[in-house]
Amino acid sequence: MMVGASGVSREEAEVIVDVLVTGSLRGIDSHGVRAFTRFVDKHPRSTMKLLKETSATGVLDAGGAWGPVSARKAMEIAIEKARKHGIGSCIVVNGEWIANLSYYSMMAQRNEMIGIAVAREGPICAPWGGTKPVTGTNPMSIAIPSGSELPIVLDFATTIVSQGQVKTRLLEGKEIPRDWLINRRGEPIEEGELTLDNLDDFWKGGGALLPFGTYKGYGINLVIDILGGALNLSGTGSRAKGQGVLMTALNVDAFVPVKEFIAEVNRLVREIKSSPVRRGFTEVLLPGEMEHRVMQKRKKDGIPIDDISWQNIVNACSKLRLDTNSVVSQST
Repeated sequence: MMVGASGVSREEAEVIVDVLVTGSLRGIDSHGVRAFTRFVDKHPRSTMKLLKETSATGVLDAGGAWGPVSARKAMEIAIEKARKHGIGSCIVVNGEWIANLSYYSMMAQRNEMIGIAVAREGPICAPWGGTKPVTGTNPMSIAIPSGSELPIVLDFATTIVSQGQVKTRLLEGKEIPRDWLINRRGEPIEEGELTLDNLDDFWKGGGALLPFGTYKGYGINLVIDILGGALNLSGTGSRAKGQGVLMTALNVDAFVPVKEFIAEVNRLVREIKSSPVRRGFTEVLLPGEMEHRVMQKRKKDGIPIDDISWQNIVNACSKLRLDTNSVVSQST
């Protein structure tokens, strides 16, 4: 695969592929295999190291590692610290894009812990009431063990959608809803105004995403910028460098017996699922339930991908001198 040709080790390549495939299996296509081409350029071997450490915290220097590699390492550190001390947090400096956050929060969940992952990105979101992008999409994910195959997984950008979802929608030939974006003058984007051809110019020209949930989403977005950028001094707003990441694991057993916690979570789930369904809805879903269903279907039927993204992947394989004929034949 990417080993050798892109300069990464086999272990690092496996982490990147696992993160991307998991994203696509869960229906997070903007952060899935479509993003494969972002990871094929020549990349130096990483030299990750802990710059600072206490019994429950750590500051990890990514040292040039691809984002998914350093993010996974940070959550592994957080989990190990939580196992010993009840809670563990690890922040990443000099980091790159880590793709889907739920991958990392669910690492803790699989260890009967509550996983929390937040990430600060470069300016793409306008503050509520403003026009100039200052903060990032600043996603967050929380995964909670439930004792069943369906954990509760919260995972979303604190903008209305992620930047990648805008491109994904255009790749799929769909219109961009009017309330997602504003131009540099603060005006909403009209139907048909944004295309794949002018998308990069739109961002470069000061176009911005809007925070979800008006001023409440804006507040969460701002706090994540601080947690991911000021807490590790990788910068906030226009001073942001790379992607600032904070991984946290809470060891349930350090607070209450795991069985009792899971019993209470399951009781709450049953109460929520038994709620009478409001008109216009077919059922009450839990956070992460839709993604879980998509994963079950795609494990059986395969991962769909648009023609443009597939051709980009084939071109990337050619760049890595992989046999694209075998790749294409295996996908059909």
